[in-house]
Amino acid sequence: MDWNLVRSYLMVAEHGSTLAAARHLEVTQSTISRHLSELERQLSVQLFDRRKTGLVLTDKGHELLRHAKQMDNVADRLQTEAAHFSSAVSGTVRISASEVLAVDVLPYCLDKLLEDNPALQIEIVASNETSNLLSREADIALRMFPPDQQDLISRHLFDLPIGFYAHKDYLRKHGIPKTMDEFSAHRFIGFDISPLFIEGAKRMGMKFKREDFQIRTDSIMVQNQCAMAGLGLVVMQDQLAGKVPNLKKISLDFDLPQLPLYIVAQQELRASRKLRVVYDGLAEGLAGFYS
Repeated sequence: MDWNLVRSYLMVAEHGSTLAAARHLEVTQSTISRHLSELERQLSVQLFDRRKTGLVLTDKGHELLRHAKQMDNVADRLQTEAAHFSSAVSGTVRISASEVLAVDVLPYCLDKLLEDNPALQIEIVASNETSNLLSREADIALRMFPPDQQDLISRHLFDLPIGFYAHKDYLRKHGIPKTMDEFSAHRFIGFDISPLFIEGAKRMGMKFKREDFQIRTDSIMVQNQCAMAGLGLVVMQDQLAGKVPNLKKISLDFDLPQLPLYIVAQQELRASRKLRVVYDGLAEGLAGFYS
């Protein structure tokens, strides 16, 4: 049986449509549809109901799905084991990182790694959501907290100083706060749905609620851009804020807790030379960036 047929079936079941499966596998939608039809013909089983709203797994389709997942796991293990016999570092490694790290940090940490390994390909997942390494959403992740899953390998790289920053134009209009009361009266740029800022401020004795932020967005990149445009105060990494002209740190009687940076990988790291090279090279690149 052609593995491509089974893989198309698995991807449609996981992603919910032939279009999404085609995008994931980087093939045409018609190819996915053809694969499904051929697999159903070979198995003599209808795997999906074709409805106006899309494809829905039949009962038999649900039952056979676990076998397709087992085949997928076997294929992954085969690829992993084969990679162990190769001395050359080649292939793809998927790295997950927050928006800020993916945009402002990672691009400056990969050059030596790619120069030393020209057959290596890097995929960057820029998301503030935590990628699930155990389900292979990524091979390596950069996180601001230690992993809570025992089956992962992690290394604490270092801690990142952060602070409140504002553009000089904003401070010229609104003044530099010298007391907590003055500080609390300023215009803050914060999160919309995420409770990260509010919970952090609460630990320092400051009471904020969502409505206190005149500008709200869960995109840290958008927050930073708003601050650069002179719209208010924002929390930024000291290292990154120092690279932005006209941003000034607000000095008060307290320091924000530093952000720990962890590099995390699957257990496969212990056996895969490719993952180990990227893991170590990325850690070295980050140390150079933040030094």
